[in-house]
Amino acid sequence: MRTLSVAAILAALTMPTLSADLTPSAILALLEGQDARAVVQSLDEPSWTAFLAHVEAGDRGWIDLVPLLAPGADADAAEGVSIALSRALRANPQGVLNVLTNDHYSAADICAANDVEVSVTDAVKFIDQALVKVAAVMDPALSQARDACLHSLSDARISALL
Repeated sequence: MRTLSVAAILAALTMPTLSADLTPSAILALLEGQDARAVVQSLDEPSWTAFLAHVEAGDRGWIDLVPLLAPGADADAAEGVSIALSRALRANPQGVLNVLTNDHYSAADICAANDVEVSVTDAVKFIDQALVKVAAVMDPALSQARDACLHSLSDARISALL
């Protein structure tokens, strides 16, 4: 009976994770048995979309997973995460800045106007809101990431207005 339980667990770990089962602890459990690339590839489209939505919303448990999954993300997945993190600047700037300290994503990738299909007014409004939120982060451990992000946001604002 014990062998059957272990076999069932191993089978579950190799099956694509469905969005209904997706939680930060479920992804952490997958990461215990597989490398990041295998975990990212095991997520089906609805699960990946749900993951990005949680990151975009600034949910800390989900943002904390980003550095763990980053080594397994291909270019398309990394771009999706960059956009989600950029949008999360307004909801959880400290969490996003923590990700920047892990060197998987740069301030230039995250702290920019990543919404290509918005008006100049909306882009500047987003950047202004993000500037205020990021500037309010006073954690000394995040000061370098904060300053780099503020610089990138300022550059993005100028570029949007040109």
